[in-house]
Amino acid sequence: MRIALIGPAWPDQGTAARHTTELAYRLAAVGHNVIIESWPARGVPHAPEPPDGDPYPRTYRRLRWYRPDTWIAAGRRLRSADLVVFALLSQAQVPSYLSVLTALALGPDRPRTAVICHAALPAAAPGQQGLTRTLLARADTVIVHSAAQAAQARALAAEVPIVIARMPPHLPSLAPGPGVRPPDPEPYWLAYLHALGASPG
Repeated sequence: MRIALIGPAWPDQGTAARHTTELAYRLAAVGHNVIIESWPARGVPHAPEPPDGDPYPRTYRRLRWYRPDTWIAAGRRLRSADLVVFALLSQAQVPSYLSVLTALALGPDRPRTAVICHAALPAAAPGQQGLTRTLLARADTVIVHSAAQAAQARALAAEVPIVIARMPPHLPSLAPGPGVRPPDPEPYWLAYLHALGASPG
């Protein structure tokens, strides 16, 4: 499958950036054609980078927070993908993701879409809740990390399939060398591949 992941990516700081990059490596390892679409920076000062880990080689930092045209352009580029996965860390990402989804839908064959929710979903602020509800309702699958998050997601988009895939307890160095076995439990990653319809074999 041709798969695009949209979100922060290594060497951006934070667990979600490592998660996106590790997921790209895992999907590529089982034979999928994977790219990451990201931003040049997350808009906050970066902490010193850990010494380990390699960026995923097909990471393209073409998105800009202040340029909605880059969001639309990403959606146009990704119309030929089979699956587009959005990594949701903050409600600030929702307008850009909705723009990408709108551009995807203008093609003759819309790719499947999934949203991975890394943060708690809004429960109060009506404006933000409405945009997030729209985003989740337009996705084909929503992936969350806990039962509590699943309940939040169902309250926002009851008709969309909600899948719980636990966050791996330890994200190892990326792209381990030959003969080096990643120390994290494989079932955590297999749950993500299964939720995305991208399991090996």
